[in-house]
Amino acid sequence: MNLLEQITEYAFNLQLEDIPQDARELAKTIIYDSIGTGLGGYQRALGQNAARYATTVMVGDEATLLGNGERASLEGAAFANAVMVKILGMDDSHRQAGHIASQVVPALLAVAEVYGATGEDILVATVASYDFAVRLGRQVRATHRERGFDMKGTVGALSTALAVARCAGFDRERMLNTIALAADMASGTEQYVYDGGRCDTKDLISGFAARNAVFAMRLAEADFYGPRSALDGSYGYFSAYGDGFDPEMFEDLGEEFAILGTAFKPHGGCRHTHQAIDAVHSILSQGALDTTEINRIDLGTYGYATRPIFRVDPNPVSREVAGLSIRTSTAVALKHGSAWPHNFSDWDEPEVRRLRNLIDVQVDPEIEGRYPDSNGCRLSVTLANGEVRSAFLPNMKGEPEFRMTDAELREKFSVLTRDLFPQERADAIYAVCNELESVDDIGELTRLCAAAEPVTA
Repeated sequence: MNLLEQITEYAFNLQLEDIPQDARELAKTIIYDSIGTGLGGYQRALGQNAARYATTVMVGDEATLLGNGERASLEGAAFANAVMVKILGMDDSHRQAGHIASQVVPALLAVAEVYGATGEDILVATVASYDFAVRLGRQVRATHRERGFDMKGTVGALSTALAVARCAGFDRERMLNTIALAADMASGTEQYVYDGGRCDTKDLISGFAARNAVFAMRLAEADFYGPRSALDGSYGYFSAYGDGFDPEMFEDLGEEFAILGTAFKPHGGCRHTHQAIDAVHSILSQGALDTTEINRIDLGTYGYATRPIFRVDPNPVSREVAGLSIRTSTAVALKHGSAWPHNFSDWDEPEVRRLRNLIDVQVDPEIEGRYPDSNGCRLSVTLANGEVRSAFLPNMKGEPEFRMTDAELREKFSVLTRDLFPQERADAIYAVCNELESVDDIGELTRLCAAAEPVTA
């Protein structure tokens, strides 16, 4: 079998009982966390615009939109909900494959509604998609960075295509063609982090990938065919988007479940700023701090968190890009004592601006030597009176080695949804996700995700 046939065979045969309990539970958490971040994103102007677009342009009565509960076409719901999940930047992450859930989960919820799939189907499809996405990411991540590709749009389109075909109950042939067709829709660049003007593609790319995966699924269902060597052919995915194909990366399918490497985000902003935010929390736990008394900040971390330049830019051009800067995120955390998405609203306030320009960011040799197996931070804050406060963390909060607790994940969900509906509704969503393998009607879950009142961003 070539790689496309191999991955199709794996996903087609995978059953819930084949999946270890810890991987199943993590899949439930990913779905729950994604719904929370999507409901948070729905409250932003871009989320509102995505919802309007889906209900007016991608019209239909097939699947439910997060936040407002309105209906759109299958593709429309997958697109809009994926954009919403990505907006806050609090969706999950993986060291080898970046952000996976923002494409996979919205598409699966929509497909499950249309095709009558169960919660068990969604869980199996989620686990299979992570096994595919992470193994793709390991081989193309470095090349993507060099060439400017965004993995959400490339890896995301392929892994989501596998997920939706599995969830819809496709046979091997149609599942294979879904993935093959999606390979020729894989797209997206990271130019958005370098442009000075308004740009929405950071979040739209997740929508593109989810929509493209669903479109590929519908094409395969209508008996359209893709190339059998879409992945490992001479001009296939790995040659076009990477530097070739290593078949050994896929030999442990069904033995090593990649979903277990998933990390969750307790803060807003880029994942590669969170180690610094955690270090700020550690310093503030030593006692209250008047930021106007700070006159020096030294920050050491791993090299990937300092490259490219937008990751350390002390003067980002917009709120969206500010969340990608470790200097800005550190400054916001020092000012507010937290870095929830709403804290970034004053990213350019004078005191935050002063703080972010005080920070000296360096690659710490000890931390760099442990990356990517750990991703820590060393932070030192010097006050005007000469006092120095320091913190060192070997891993950021939310990583597999330093998991968020169930209570912390529920707090995150509640903070992001508190302006939409009462806590009882948030608790009900948690309860359904926690027993997802027993849910026969996914509408039971999506109907809970509508706001009590209309939202105006």
